[in-house]
Amino acid sequence: MGQNQTKLTSSDFKELVGGTKFSKNEVSFWFEKFKKEFPKGKISKYEFLVIYSKFFPSGDGTEFTDHIFRTYDLDQNGFIDFREFLVTISIAQRGTPEEKLKWAFRLYDLDGNGSLTRTEIKTVLTSIYRARKQPNPEAKAELSTNEFFGALDRDKNGELSEEEFVNGIDSCPSLKELLQGY
Repeated sequence: MGQNQTKLTSSDFKELVGGTKFSKNEVSFWFEKFKKEFPKGKISKYEFLVIYSKFFPSGDGTEFTDHIFRTYDLDQNGFIDFREFLVTISIAQRGTPEEKLKWAFRLYDLDGNGSLTRTEIKTVLTSIYRARKQPNPEAKAELSTNEFFGALDRDKNGELSEEEFVNGIDSCPSLKELLQGY
């Protein structure tokens, strides 16, 4: 699928129907809507920021929106194309709990190395708390990070693997609650 997606080839269409949890009609519907909203066939980081910041009218959602953008932009080219958009929407709307947790893991995995450090978790949590305009976001993020690691870091190596994150979520109700909105 190319950068400029104003048309959807039949092979791209079949790939999206097979690779998402949307029907043929739903893929067509989403594509038409995407084309109408983004005639260039892609969403820039700025456009995404403008749209997503509306979810945080009283807070500063800039940093958090950057993290969300990164998880949509699977090829890391600075744009969200239709395929990336639809795959992420499919997970958000119809994904299994495990698929959603794996997506959340990618959100926190800032360097993409497959493990989460305290710094990565604290950075993302601080951005969430700022977006929600909560007082003392850094201090709250530090406390939450300590709680998450205490509950999830089973091998006590100072990093969370995707498996620890996904399988340990039930042992950390505050993280589970935090992830409910995403």
